[in-house]
Amino acid sequence: MEQSRRYNTHEVYGETFLKLPKVFFSSNKYQSMSNDAKIAYTLLKDRFNYSVKNDWVDKNGDIYFIFTNEELMNLLNVHKDKVIKVKKELEKTKLLEQERLGLNKPNHLYLLRPEVTAKDVYKQISAETVDNNGSRKNRHNLYKEHKDSDTNRYNIDTQKLNFSTANFSPAEINKQNRDLVSHANDFLTDPDSGLEVFLEPEAVQLLSFWCRTPQQMHRFIGIILNAKYAVEKEHRDLGVWIALDDPELKPLMTKTLRRYFNALRSNEKHIKNVENYLYGTMQNLFGIWWNKQAAKQYQKAHPEETKNPQSSGWA
Repeated sequence: MEQSRRYNTHEVYGETFLKLPKVFFSSNKYQSMSNDAKIAYTLLKDRFNYSVKNDWVDKNGDIYFIFTNEELMNLLNVHKDKVIKVKKELEKTKLLEQERLGLNKPNHLYLLRPEVTAKDVYKQISAETVDNNGSRKNRHNLYKEHKDSDTNRYNIDTQKLNFSTANFSPAEINKQNRDLVSHANDFLTDPDSGLEVFLEPEAVQLLSFWCRTPQQMHRFIGIILNAKYAVEKEHRDLGVWIALDDPELKPLMTKTLRRYFNALRSNEKHIKNVENYLYGTMQNLFGIWWNKQAAKQYQKAHPEETKNPQSSGWA
């Protein structure tokens, strides 16, 4: 019988491993650290997913840990004095910050990124460019500009950038999303960005309070656009279109969105589908706006009826 190619739980568990930062061994700043401190840092960093699941993320999107000394003793398999010593060592090398919350409350522990200099990178590359027999391979000097280098050097194939979510931990993705959403007002309303949306900055900021990811913001904006298109399609034969950049319409959209979110909070149990409710809310706004624009267009085309309100159906 052909051997099964399926993964077994024992195999998956056995293949898990910890990533120890190389800079701990190449940088003068970290080489003197004890192995216990290096391993403690690595174990804590490996538990980022555990922090995210427990919602141990502060208002700035920074991830922290809540571990008592006893819990750290079990995690690191050391006695209490060693835990205290390791924490002090990590603090001294600026790899750990403790936020004290008060009496009988465990501190919030924040891991800090190791500092990596160009010299550290150079050391790592130098270490990786040694042949099996111990001799160095040909390599570039990072500190020297080769003016006689190949003029076609920019055509050389390099490692392609890959920002797929598969390459990031849930904690990193969460932090990226929080940053994009919280700063959406900075780039979504910038005319020079090529990404400018039709909402005014106040409305984009309002969305950032409710949407947790860029995808949610894009979906939200897409529903607004669909509501607009539906109104225009219904009356397309009349040739009246809704200009989303109209300075009178923009503040109306912001007010409507606030009423929408207020309704969600006030009648949360009665609004079963928030997307349908958003669509209907915006469609109603655009319908009223379309009628107003259609009336203006009619009056402009029939000025004589405007002067004589009694004969005008629009009076």
